Amino acid sequence: MKRFLLTLIALATALSSLAQPKGYFCSTKGMSLRYERYSPDNSKHWWTNTLTINDVQKAGDGSLEIAVSAHIQPRSATPPVKGAVKTKSYLHADGTIEVNISEAAAIAAKKRFAAFNFTSSGGTSILKANARPGDKLEEIHAEVAWSGIKYNIDYTERSVVKKETITVPGGTFECIVVKERKKESAPLYKRERITYTWYALGYGMIKHDSYFPDGRQETSEQLYGIETPAGY
Repeated sequence: MKRFLLTLIALATALSSLAQPKGYFCSTKGMSLRYERYSPDNSKHWWTNTLTINDVQKAGDGSLEIAVSAHIQPRSATPPVKGAVKTKSYLHADGTIEVNISEAAAIAAKKRFAAFNFTSSGGTSILKANARPGDKLEEIHAEVAWSGIKYNIDYTERSVVKKETITVPGGTFECIVVKERKKESAPLYKRERITYTWYALGYGMIKHDSYFPDGRQETSEQLYGIETPAGY
């Protein structure tokens, strides 16, 4: 009888796991994904970015609230933000992932400049699990403000350009590739890049390449390692 009950528990756990929505984001509690960003010729190491899934809570409608922390550590410089930036993302029952970019930017800014009161608006990024090449994605407009100063982040010309199986140091993954034009602006500051990002179901970002508007590549960030929780 004990063995039978254990079998039932194991089966129930497996079925529960299968029922979890699967989107272009990691939703496994305790999993960490380590990314490394380099210049195109690997002559310069920009940073190590470690993304950790701290908690996953399931709502009544089947969606998941995912507590995430991101920790960026440059190789030989002072980190832009001390410690990890903790945010929440939402994976809906149909596999749509929702990430608030402006909220994450405001939290990071607050950690660096604690004396200021930062507010954020807009900036919701939506990516559906059934995204296909040729799909046009919604534009993203984010704003972070403090003391009368506004920092704007705009993602335009967003589309799924292709499907591709790629191999990076962290493994081989079937991905969709999203192209975007990213513009950042604030007083005395402007920045514009064209980016390509590879996403895999169940993991999220696998690779991210950025280019100057004239076509020169600036950086490439790739998944270098995955740490999974015990029993996964």
